[in-house]
Formats: sequence, C-alpha cells, structure tokens
Amino acid sequence: MTETTAVHWIESTSWEPAFFALPQRIPWPADVDPALASSDPFEVEHLLNAIDLLGPDAGAPWTTFRAATETLEDLTEAMEDGEIARASELLDKVDEIHPGTAFVLYHKAVIARQQGRDADALQGYHAAAERAPKVGAIWNNMGAIQAFGGQRDEAIASFKKALAMNGQDAMALEGLAQLRELVRLQANDPNNPKAVAYVDIPTFRRLTSEQIPQIAQNPDNLVTFGEQLLRDGLVPEVGLAALEHAAQLRPDHARTLLPLAAAYRLTGQHDKARATMIRFTEMEPADSAGYFHLAQACNAAGDEAAEKAALEKTLELEPNHQAALGVWLGLTPNEHNPAKEDELVKWATDHKSWMGFLMASSIARTRGDTPSALRHAERAMELNGESEEVLLHYTATLGEAREFAKLASVVKPAVESGRYSKRLDWNYAQVLKEIGLTNDAIAVLRRGVAEPNVPEEFKRMAHTMMDAWMGFLAGSGIKVEVHPAGFLPRPVLISLADGDEGGVLLNPGAQFPAETSFPWKATGAEATVMLQQGQRGKDSAPHDLGAFKVRGFQPGLDSNATIQCHIAAQADGGLHFRASQNGRKLPVSWTHYTRPAGV
Repeated sequence: MTETTAVHWIESTSWEPAFFALPQRIPWPADVDPALASSDPFEVEHLLNAIDLLGPDAGAPWTTFRAATETLEDLTEAMEDGEIARASELLDKVDEIHPGTAFVLYHKAVIARQQGRDADALQGYHAAAERAPKVGAIWNNMGAIQAFGGQRDEAIASFKKALAMNGQDAMALEGLAQLRELVRLQANDPNNPKAVAYVDIPTFRRLTSEQIPQIAQNPDNLVTFGEQLLRDGLVPEVGLAALEHAAQLRPDHARTLLPLAAAYRLTGQHDKARATMIRFTEMEPADSAGYFHLAQACNAAGDEAAEKAALEKTLELEPNHQAALGVWLGLTPNEHNPAKEDELVKWATDHKSWMGFLMASSIARTRGDTPSALRHAERAMELNGESEEVLLHYTATLGEAREFAKLASVVKPAVESGRYSKRLDWNYAQVLKEIGLTNDAIAVLRRGVAEPNVPEEFKRMAHTMMDAWMGFLAGSGIKVEVHPAGFLPRPVLISLADGDEGGVLLNPGAQFPAETSFPWKATGAEATVMLQQGQRGKDSAPHDLGAFKVRGFQPGLDSNATIQCHIAAQADGGLHFRASQNGRKLPVSWTHYTRPAGV
C-alpha cells in the first residue's frame, strides 16, 4: 500500500498485530513516535487513527479490524459487569466482522474459565497461543488452569513462556513460586520493604547453605532455621545439614535432637532417626514425647516390636497421650466399634486416664449411644473437670442427652468464670440453641463479645450467628455453583418476576467470600428479592437461587420503601442475605422459588 505524508508503514515487533490477526507491518501516524508501535502493548488508538487517515484506500484487513473495534467498548463493559451472555454475543460479532483473531479466542477462553469449563478454556488458550504466541496473558491463564488440574510440568512450561516475553511478569513468577519451581524471597530494597525477588531452587539451595556458617554462633537460631527449611520442604537436605551442624555444636543438648530425628525421618534416613531418638530418651527418660517420636521412627523403619515397646513407654509416662493411645489400640477415624470402646474404658479405668474416657465417649457418640457417651464423659469430668478439652466434650454430650440441669449447674458457671477460651462460650451457645433455648444461646454470645480482649474472629462469628438466630440473616436453601479453584463460575444477579434479568450483583471469577450490597424498592408489608446464578444465553440457562423475604420496613412518603440488601457467597456454596433500613436490621427469610414454565 502506498505510504502517505500523514501515515508511515512500520514493522512492529509488538504482539498486538498478531493478537488481532494483522500483519506486523502496520500503518502509523507520521506525527507519532514510531518506536511506540513496538511497545507491548501499544496504543491501539494510534493504529486506528492511521487507518482512518488512509481512508478508502486502507483495504482489508485494516477496514474489517477498524469496524470490529466499534464493539470493543461495549465488550469491555459487558466483561467488567459480568454480563457473560452479552459478552459472548459481542465476541461472535467481532469474529463475524474480522474473523480469525486470537483476541476472540482468548476472551472466549476467559468466559469458559469463569463458567468452570476448564477444558474448553484450555483449548481456547491453546488456539489463541498458536495465532499469537507472544502474548504473556495467554500463557499465564493456560498455566493457571494446568496447575489447578495437576499438570505441573505443563503449567511450568506455560509460565516460563510468559516469562520469556517479560522477565518481570508477576503472574508468571508467582505461578512458578506456587508450583515450587521458584522461591519468593524478600528483596533487599530499602525503599520498598514489601518488595520481593524470585530465585530458582539451585540458587535458593546455595543461598541457604551459605547461611549455615553465618548463624552457627547461635545454635538456637540454627535449629530454628533448619526447622523452617524442613517445613517449607523446598531444600530439606539443607535443613538437615543445619540441624546436624547444631547437634555437632552441642551434642548433649536434648532439644536439638528432636527436630534432627524428624529431619532424618523426613529424608528417609530411618535408622539415623531411631538412633537419634534412642539417644534423646536416654538423656530425657521422663519425656513421653521422646518415646512417641521414637515409636514413629521405629514404625518408619518397619520395626513393629520396637514401636510397640516405645508406645508402651509413652503411655506409661503419660496415660493421657491421645495420639499414642489411638495408635496403641489401632483406632480408625470415626471409630464406632464397641469393642474398641470397651478397651478404652478398661485402659482409662486401670490408668486413671481422663483422655481414655473422652475417646471412649467419642466412639459412643459416633455410634449414637448417647447414654454411654454421657457416662464416659462424666468419668472424664471426675478425673479432670477443670480441663477445657473435657468441658467442651462434656457440654456437647450433655446437649445430646438433653441434660438441662447439668448444663446449668456445671457448664454455665464454667463459662461465666472467664477462665476458659471463647471456644467454650461458642460450644455452650450452640448446644443451647440445638436444644431449643435460643434466647439463652444469644445471651451467652452477647455476653461473650462484650468482654474485654475478645478475639476479633470470635466477635465476627458470634455477631453472624446471633443475627441468624434472631432472624436478621437468612441462608439460601440452594447453594451457588462454586468452581473447585475457589471462585464463582457464573454471576449472581437479580431475577425479576416478569422473567427479565436485573443487574449483576456478583461477577463471575469473584473470589470467596464474595459480597455486595444493593438498594431495593419495596412495597406493601413484605418485599421479595429473587436471585439467580447465570444468565440466559444460547448455551446456558440460569440457576434459580430462590427468594429472600424482607419484613418490618417502614414505607416512605410515596408508600415505597428503600431498603438496603446485602448478600455474601461463601466458598462452600452458601449464600447469606441481610437487609436493613436506615441502619436498622430487618427480619429476613428464604423461600424456594421456581421459575414459571416458559420464562
């Protein structure tokens, strides 16, 4: 095409032309720096201006691209607002006007991912990458899906391709760190204390190994360093080396031997782990934890006789060692065998073990034998009634047995004493609610949150629970669809009575917990707020979430009341609803709603 004085033709190295199915030689306004045409990304408006300057001589593909961009603003708005059906229609329109773009394939893959169709999304990203291989966002999104699907090697390859485009790509770096291919460290930047740096595993191994002699003058720090490396699991051999060095510095320090033995066991050196724990028990013969660790080391080494002997010694020193008792008797998760219960009761009786009685009570509760569960729990109370662990179990068992008098005479004074954590307040309130004493349960939580130095998490949970018990919070009887990666695959929006769809409240892709507030015009004595997940489209149908009812609001001057509604979607699919008017909480409830046929 002939170059005009207003337009120059430039060989762009940017990924933008390939993304839009354009040649790399592009028109560019003569009064705009040509270097900008190779930016990643460049300003598309400059390209559009150049096409306009060419006028009727532009020809395809520039004219079709120019026409397709007329829909981009609407498309961006639809994507941002979570209007997936509308966005899909606009993408089809773009593809019809200017076909074959990686742009369309990419955004359709984004929509598929938001809808939980990971296989379709991955296929779309692959197709987009074939047409525009230099777009980092394509590889990053592909890597995220592959990582979630357990395709570690493929995900690493995708993130590395994104890094090849931009060595500072934050999403690619963090993706590789999550896959433990890179390690995220605090950067040495005095101007930005939150700055991070990423190194590969060999570099991290070298850096951590170099720190061992630097901190060797303080064996305690060396032990802490080794334990941290073992917990991280990236370079366990360096963690082991740090612990071995600490043991060399103070060979007679028993507390250094515990993490060292754990490191040997973690790295598969079971004989060394056992030898280390034998030495520990010789130095600390009254420490039950040492013998239990020895039992674990013997188990890993396949020495059943030695494991049994170590367990026997553990329980001889500490008859309330729950883990040792469970292994000794071969208890399984959710154990309900009455024979195991009898063994525990005999053990607990012979050894005065309150833990044995608690474990026996748990077995009885699992089996639904409430009288036996209560009997064993009371034996535990006789032996250690001041223990919070015993009180928590006893409280739940009393509730199942509906022993109101003992709840009032034993548990209530313990709760009001303030000597226990808020776990006891919480459990006691839950039991009272389960047996129908809702007002008493609310009073317990209300008193609990009013005390000084109450943990914020307890306050939050207590206020939420009180609102639910008082009718100011309602949960949907239908769960929202949840993507396994922890986000909303489809939007939550208002469902109108005439079959139309209202505004989107929660956008697809929102991470949990996802919440929002919105105003609602209410008339009459009761307002009905119907919700749905997903929008009607050629390939989808909405999922009705039922209706929330709101009462107790005051009408405005025109008889209409404006109330404020709030919804919150949880990671387990639960949907919570609240409403208020001028700061006053309103009674709410949920009811099932079925969309009329044909709507």
